[in-house]
Amino acid sequence: MQKLLPAALAFAFVLAPAGLVHADALVVVQVRAPDGRPVDGRVVLQGPAGEHACTTRQGECRIEGVPGGRYTARFEPREGEAPAPTRVVVPPEGRVVLNVAAR
Repeated sequence: MQKLLPAALAFAFVLAPAGLVHADALVVVQVRAPDGRPVDGRVVLQGPAGEHACTTRQGECRIEGVPGGRYTARFEPREGEAPAPTRVVVPPEGRVVLNVAAR
């Protein structure tokens, strides 16, 4: 069963069921413009466990091994204006989808 937890500025996490063994989360990032086209840039999660980042290609990237916790999520587009950073929560394990709405 999946749950949807909305966050400010169109950031969202879709939580998948976790396995029985504790492991850090895999964050799958998808960045789209208002018209639905993919947008490339750098996505940064800054939190107590440090900084975790990836650079999108065709609007997608993955960040492996993200410890659970509260993070500030930032998107730095290759072109155009960046949306305001927002706070997100990453679960301690499982697969998380972070949907970013670019401007």
